[in-house]
Amino acid sequence: MNLSKYPNLVQKEILDNMNHIGILLLSFVSKNMRKLIKSSQKKRFESIRSIEYNYNRMDGKTNVCIRDGHNYKFPLGVNDLLLSMFKHDGSKNYCFQLNVSGKIIGFKLTDYHKYPVASYPECEKESVIQSIHNHFLDVFRNSMEYYWQARLWHWPQEAFIPFLPKLKNVSFCVGMYLDGDFADVKNFDKFFSLSPVLKTIQLSVNAKTEPLSPESKFYDTESIHIHTPQFNGPDYLRHFRGKHIGLYCNRYEKSDLIDLVNRWKSGEAFQNLEYLWISVVCYENRFPNRILNEIGAKYINATKQPPTHTVLQR
Repeated sequence: MNLSKYPNLVQKEILDNMNHIGILLLSFVSKNMRKLIKSSQKKRFESIRSIEYNYNRMDGKTNVCIRDGHNYKFPLGVNDLLLSMFKHDGSKNYCFQLNVSGKIIGFKLTDYHKYPVASYPECEKESVIQSIHNHFLDVFRNSMEYYWQARLWHWPQEAFIPFLPKLKNVSFCVGMYLDGDFADVKNFDKFFSLSPVLKTIQLSVNAKTEPLSPESKFYDTESIHIHTPQFNGPDYLRHFRGKHIGLYCNRYEKSDLIDLVNRWKSGEAFQNLEYLWISVVCYENRFPNRILNEIGAKYINATKQPPTHTVLQR
């Protein structure tokens, strides 16, 4: 279809009735087509809540999903897919090639949902992802959030180094094990020093390590969720500078928990902290009550309206 032969009003009507996948495929055609899409679909793009890269570390596949403003389901499903990327085995198993941000990439369309699938050799993995992301930034602009997140990162339960491509304007949500090479605190801290400041970290602690430096970028993460079923320390939260903390553990020093809450209450530390969730699995029924008493927790009658505080979440 040659849209240029139609009046502007007809062009806009055609684009308005196309789904996101159709718009994306048309945007690959030419600069003029991208210009038309950006000018006519600006309001539509502003209603997009986020574009999310869901990376599977087991097969290296990345599914790109689009979340509209009214879509709150989690996780997103196949009907929300915009594009998929995976490494090929060396054979040219693509159906057509497109110039994406100056890079030639092979594509094919899936049989049923018809979303495009980009394939690449392993050595071009990051450059292909970067080119496609730069195309998104050109077409969709920055009216929505961009997220990079690992799905099913916790399986199998083995140490690994998260893959974080260098992408502009992206919030990274990472799951990882404190084990293997990361059991050496120098390697653990080096990973964060070479990475962008992360949006979210889910950390499963499987080994004892030395404490991190108070200046570590680990503490700049906005939201940290730590699962430490076997080990009692070191204290991963003491120098935290972000907004949200989640801690699940089998045991934790009572004095450390009390110190954490009191430093937060007094303003001595955690000035940015909005939310703190702690779950301690223990067998001493008096343990939680002693903590609540020592931090000055107040009982609120279930029939009364408790104080409210709104925390902005994506």
